[in-house]
Amino acid sequence: MSHGSTKAVLTALAGNSLVTVAKFFGFFVSGSSALLAEAVHSLADTANQALLYFGLRRSQRKADQEHHFGYGQERYFWNLVSAVTIFFLGCVYTVMHAVHQLQEDTQPELSWVPFLIIGVAFAAEGYSLLVALSEFRRQAGEAGKPLRVYFVETRDPTTLAVLIEDAVAVFGLLIALLGIGLAAWTGSAVFDGIAAICIGLLMGVLAVFLASTNRKYLLNRSDDEVNTIATRAWQADEKVQHVQRVNSIVLSPDDTLLMAEVELREETIFADMTAAEVAQAIRFMRKLDMIRRSLEDDVTSVAPEAQHIFIEFAVPAEKSEAEQAGAA
Repeated sequence: MSHGSTKAVLTALAGNSLVTVAKFFGFFVSGSSALLAEAVHSLADTANQALLYFGLRRSQRKADQEHHFGYGQERYFWNLVSAVTIFFLGCVYTVMHAVHQLQEDTQPELSWVPFLIIGVAFAAEGYSLLVALSEFRRQAGEAGKPLRVYFVETRDPTTLAVLIEDAVAVFGLLIALLGIGLAAWTGSAVFDGIAAICIGLLMGVLAVFLASTNRKYLLNRSDDEVNTIATRAWQADEKVQHVQRVNSIVLSPDDTLLMAEVELREETIFADMTAAEVAQAIRFMRKLDMIRRSLEDDVTSVAPEAQHIFIEFAVPAEKSEAEQAGAA
């Protein structure tokens, strides 16, 4: 498990847990819709980060008989679940409550308490944002990419999720502060309700972004960078005539499955062979191809859903002189 990703998640989880309690207390004291929206926002973030940590732990399990390539994609799945949680718990509920308060024309009892809680929350979530940003910068540096490019191309959805959530949380606090401040200054609850709706919609946008980011890695997304590296390396190799096909699947941020079909140069294969040996080698290679196709047909005739079959022939173990004499 990435230590940096784990630190970012646990920091955000601890900070949001405390901030959630404080915000709900502030809402019960003041009745502010904006503060309730922020409390629900922090509650959704807390649940989300718990799911992120759960996904991190489960993704580190070793390969077994049911999952031959490990559990790396668990990370993407639980991040997708967390995005759904944010959408329904954060966006839908918050907007519905704010609309209801506007219809009821309920005036919040604003005092210094909501402003104090927003200040404390700003400090806690601002620190969490700095931790996530520091880890994200470190990952971008290791990948040798500018921060803006790595933001789009990162395969680690966990640190990205924490970074975006913390940034949205800080921005949401500013909206809440503006809404509550205008409500206290004008005596109108409209500003408080509008701020709550804006925070809810902000969480909706966040949820859609996170869902979209993780969805692509649950659909057997190709690793274009690895494909390019492999293609260039093999095309530059003097033993290779042509790279016919390169396919890959991202299994986790640290694991890519790579499959390729490469045509070798004849002079590489048949070097130091007589004409008779070359002819025999060609017949052997054609026979191997016939065997491969036959093995594929054995499977697809019974299981037509096996659309992509990759067979690698193992090299026979060398026999001892005694075994060879016995076989003769």
